Amino acid sequence: MSDQAILVTGAAGFIGFHVAQRLLQSGHRVVGLDNLNAYYDPKLKAARLDFLRNDPCFQFERLHLADRVAIPGCLRGTGFLSSSTSLRKPACGIR
Repeated sequence: MSDQAILVTGAAGFIGFHVAQRLLQSGHRVVGLDNLNAYYDPKLKAARLDFLRNDPCFQFERLHLADRVAIPGCLRGTGFLSSSTSLRKPACGIR
């Protein structure tokens, strides 16, 4: 398996949790993002994250995907390019 992480947005939600879980089971590193809003039971979201955090290949960042200031910082060291790098050097974002 590649050691490059896969980004899963909405990692505490129903779909994001199951996608992250399946990726981890397949041996991938996963960076999960979620803003943990109260759209539905925050305790359920917390329980899902507790489950994912038991895997050392899972990293969680609590933030809103639209937060253009926080995104580059949370992706530093994960193998992802920030959007500013992608805009300056578009070919760098192609893998």
